[in-house]
Amino acid sequence: MFFLHLANLRQRIHHIVFVAAISLSAWPTFSAHAADSTDYSVVGRWKLTAALDAADITSLDEREAKLLVGSTLRISKEQLQLGKRICSTPDFEAERVEPRLYLRERYHADSDHLGLPNPVTIVHLDCTSAFVKNPNHLVVFWDGWFFDAVKLKR
Repeated sequence: MFFLHLANLRQRIHHIVFVAAISLSAWPTFSAHAADSTDYSVVGRWKLTAALDAADITSLDEREAKLLVGSTLRISKEQLQLGKRICSTPDFEAERVEPRLYLRERYHADSDHLGLPNPVTIVHLDCTSAFVKNPNHLVVFWDGWFFDAVKLKR
């Protein structure tokens, strides 16, 4: 009887350890909210090429968002400018996140229409954020909308 109890206890311990190991190995994928680094790769001039999707709450309607397509977003180490709006002192804190979970939690938005890699690097720019698709391609969050942006050559 004692050995039966001991075998059952061992089985339970192995199960708990297995579940804990699986949970911990998946944790970085689901929770990457601390800033990993500073990322200046987004510095430059970017053309907004498409209004991809809106968050659940936005300050622009679809017509207003489409009017921003074709605009130039200027990002420097000192400021960010889109149209007449200027945001001072962007911090350029970057982190790698799982887009589906991060967008749902932080933006109340869906990542399906954004074409983001997984994981994706997000660079926080004080008044907005930029998701880096590749060195010449961003998804920029602006006033509740996600815009496709391509880097302009000098």
